[in-house]
Amino acid sequence: MADIHRNRTYEATVWEDRVLDEATGQVIVEGTPVDEENMNNIEAGILVAHYDIGLLAAFLAQQTRMNATEIEKYKKQRLLQGQATITYSGDDPYFRSADPYVLVSFPADSYPQLNAPNYDVHVSIIDASDIGAVGELIVYDKTQNGFKIRMTGSAKTVTVMWTVINPKVQ
Repeated sequence: MADIHRNRTYEATVWEDRVLDEATGQVIVEGTPVDEENMNNIEAGILVAHYDIGLLAAFLAQQTRMNATEIEKYKKQRLLQGQATITYSGDDPYFRSADPYVLVSFPADSYPQLNAPNYDVHVSIIDASDIGAVGELIVYDKTQNGFKIRMTGSAKTVTVMWTVINPKVQ
């Protein structure tokens, strides 16, 4: 059936009724014949409509997936959370040549921060070996895929919850 309609443009058939003179029975208007050519033209029109609807449905499904992906991307760029632990591995936490730090990489399923380093990071202490000796927690070296957190105190370990807030992503 589809072979009949290949490389053929569809033109709608203008159907006419067969009209007879009631008094004489003579044919006034012949009408459109129900024959192979007209019936195949109907089939061609149906196939064209199905193809067009199928293409439109596939296109809309693709657009829907793309939109959902973009929305998910923006969600994951605007707000990210995770935990990190800073550990001082030296002998004397009071006299050291550098402050201990941790490198935080964003999760694999997140997206790069488009406006790095202009995003905010909020850090909250979850646990520490000596809560009074944590000192200051400083976020620095912000990039598209992570940042560093430095501890200025003398605690041996501190575990933090970090939250990236990036309201400027559009």
